[in-house]
Order: sequence, then structure tokens, then C-alpha cells
Amino acid sequence: MPHISLVHTYAPNQIRVMYETVELGSYTIRIFTDLEGNIDRHAHTISVYPVRLETAVPIKPEATLRETVGHGLFAIQAQLYDLGGQTRLEANLRLQAELEQPRGMNLMPKRVINRIAQGITDHRMREMADGFIRAALAAYHDCEGCEAMCLLAD
Repeated sequence: MPHISLVHTYAPNQIRVMYETVELGSYTIRIFTDLEGNIDRHAHTISVYPVRLETAVPIKPEATLRETVGHGLFAIQAQLYDLGGQTRLEANLRLQAELEQPRGMNLMPKRVINRIAQGITDHRMREMADGFIRAALAAYHDCEGCEAMCLLAD
């Protein structure tokens, strides 16, 4: 999936991933989340949801002049429908993170920052949803019997 990389595997269906992007050409955003996943081949569903793992190192929120790091929540529920020669996928994607603002943005008016952040969030959510749909369809058809997390690890 775009901007998402595997950080650690705790179990075949439990992982830590990092979302990383550079916005406005100079601000790096890193959001970590621990996930658990499941593929139900009988129900034709793929579920990825946040999980609290006792063995996971906590993420310390941090903001510097041009970077912010924090913990977020990510979840996706996808239902696949066999349409004969095609597969339709309906997905519900949720993303939540409260991050400290990079100090380099402290002089910008709050409403400008909010407008920029909303535009970036909308664009990135569409980008992640498109990436997930492509990966989910490929994995669902090509990855017979694999764990749900193979979707995000690729």
C-alpha cells in the first residue's frame, strides 16, 4: 500500500506498520500502528483492525521543526463479491491519529493548517484505499490460504 511499510511482525496475523509521507515538500509525517488481520474465505471478507500488543514497544509522540511522529489507528473491512468474470470489492477504511504539529508550522494560522491538513488527508485516504483495493484483489486471487497480513507486507 502507498506510504505504508512493515516495521515488525509479531505473529502471522499481527504486525506493526508505519505510514510515512513528506508533505508540502518539507514536513515528514510518521504514524505507527499495530494491526491484526483476518481473511474469511467462506464469507469473502478481509479485515484489518488495530490491536494492542503487550510486547509492542510504545510509540513516543514527538515533533521537531520539520517532522512529527506518533501513534494512530487504522482499520479496513472489505467484502468481495464474485460477479462471474469480475470481482467487486466494497471497503470501509478508517484512519485516526492525533499528532503534534511540526514546529516549523507554528507561525501559520490555524485555519490554514486545518485546510491544508484536510486536503492532504482526503488525498492520502483515496490513495490508500486505491492501493488496498489493488493489493486485496491480487492477494485474494493469488494467495490461496495465506494470512490476511500478506496484503500489507507486500
